[in-house]
Amino acid sequence: MTRREEILRTPRLRLTTWLPEDLDELAALHADPEVMRHMTTGPQRREATRARLETFIAEHRARGWSKWRVEGASGFLGRAGFGVAHRSGHREVGYLLARAAWGAGLATELTQALRRWHEEHPEPALAPELRAYVLPGNAASCRVLEKAGFREAGEEDGQLVFESGRSGPAQARQHR
Repeated sequence: MTRREEILRTPRLRLTTWLPEDLDELAALHADPEVMRHMTTGPQRREATRARLETFIAEHRARGWSKWRVEGASGFLGRAGFGVAHRSGHREVGYLLARAAWGAGLATELTQALRRWHEEHPEPALAPELRAYVLPGNAASCRVLEKAGFREAGEEDGQLVFESGRSGPAQARQHR
């Protein structure tokens, strides 16, 4: 029997590896139009989510990091973790939380913990800075990233690029 591996824990959240039986929860998250509004893929069908789940499991096995399952006291809340950034040679942080988790500071708590994990687990083949990509208009994610110590570093492929670095948190500003 396959067991879930705990990756990290915050005061209110726990990130773990995925199991194939997590498909129903992930598919419901990926099918929610409001949750997926700021994702380039938009809502996803179950088969696309199944393929994504298989990728998350395979990536974790191969390299020790991917997007992981997020749970709180009430159970499943979403997914968060890392991918390889768009052609830049950076690790990319990302998160997707169910609507029930919005507005409680969980995304900031999660992003701060992921940034620490990134710093403690460097990937020698990738640039040391951590990146995040945000669609213009997603002011909430811009604020989360700024609170977690990221600064806006430009635009790429129609998305705002945020980067962690040694320079500290960015100044809060109005986003498009």
